[in-house]
Amino acid sequence: MFRRVHEVKSILEFLRERAPHYGPLARDDLHRFRDEIVKASVGASISAVAGLIFACFLSVAVIVSAWDSPHRAAVAWVVCGGWGVLALGGLWYVRKAISGPPPFQLMAAALARDYSSLLAVVDQQES
Repeated sequence: MFRRVHEVKSILEFLRERAPHYGPLARDDLHRFRDEIVKASVGASISAVAGLIFACFLSVAVIVSAWDSPHRAAVAWVVCGGWGVLALGGLWYVRKAISGPPPFQLMAAALARDYSSLLAVVDQQES
């Protein structure tokens, strides 16, 4: 009975010693996560707006292409292509931002290290 109480007491002491180290890690993880969310949101917004404008210019380009003037058709297709490149650039930016590291990576690593240390302490006390 007393051995179990001693184990719980040592585990709680270990956790109390390690708890202050999690605050800065959580803050750093939250800052990284916020930056990734901002990048993804900006890229998604650019891509969505450019995609809508691309669709508008594509329809105008198809209409203008049916006319007889070659200059109007060339300008319409160039503008349409420019918006298409912008839409693809936005998609590339979103994909790059989303493929970043998972959130709370620092805190997860610290928790894993502490958990393995905690298991080692419990195993030592049982021996």
